[in-house]
Amino acid sequence: MNNTFFKVIKISTEQALFLKKIMHADTSLSDQQKKDFISPLVDAVEGHRAIVIQLNSVDNTEKFNELEIHELSEPFGKLFGNLLVQNEQGATVITVYDRDRLGSMFSGARYHQTREGGSIHTDNVNVPELWDYLYLSCISPAYVGGENILVDGVLINRILEEKFPKAFEVLKSPFIWEMRGVKDELYHAPIITYDEKGEPHFRHLRPYMESAHVKAETPLSAQQLYALDVLDALLNDSHNQIRYRMQAGDILLSKDDHVLHGRTCFSDDLEAVSIENMGNQPNHPLKRTMDRLWVKR
Repeated sequence: MNNTFFKVIKISTEQALFLKKIMHADTSLSDQQKKDFISPLVDAVEGHRAIVIQLNSVDNTEKFNELEIHELSEPFGKLFGNLLVQNEQGATVITVYDRDRLGSMFSGARYHQTREGGSIHTDNVNVPELWDYLYLSCISPAYVGGENILVDGVLINRILEEKFPKAFEVLKSPFIWEMRGVKDELYHAPIITYDEKGEPHFRHLRPYMESAHVKAETPLSAQQLYALDVLDALLNDSHNQIRYRMQAGDILLSKDDHVLHGRTCFSDDLEAVSIENMGNQPNHPLKRTMDRLWVKR
């Protein structure tokens, strides 16, 4: 597979010190300095569609601890654009970790609240509008599992068009979606749409869409189920995937509707605690923890 859509960028010590100034809201930094810092990263994600920024790279001797990675998320994310609201409480930064080992999307939980794997998807399913970047920072990796999966939507679009034309046409027609966790509303949208340049944009998280069809009392047709099965088979084909196990300090920045993503299932340590409880139980390991931002340029 051609993996030119994915690039790893290592942060130097000098760049890390700049980010720590941003984290601490250093008023000595000018808008031009911030623009000069962020522009190469924007160019990289626009050119490759997905990048990982390594805060704690070997080239950086000024490391970020778990709390610093967490504190950096909002100010760093804002350099890329406006942060969108992700839930009914108005939060723009969502901490991703397993709330309950028995939690499941199929019983109504949101993906970020579970330890489930699979369901390769885009994040832009909870709201009708499309936005630009998914920002996902790793505060702590999983005890076991939790490998990140990336799939190039441009490649999938080409395979569908060339080899599976019937499924391809169905995926370009409207499905029903629910705004789970944001509003108690449904909306209609295709899985694949195109911009004025002819580039494909994906919207996909099958459990959310299936539950929306149940709520709307509109069963998926045989043609729709066939098209979804073809799409999911392609997304789960290892030849179409890049796998990358994020470590503490890694930040995935991707063009969300161009790059579908997921993870393998994972388990935290038996004694692991959430980041909210880390201060009360300092001798316990941290759960697999990520910060998630939705960014509109």
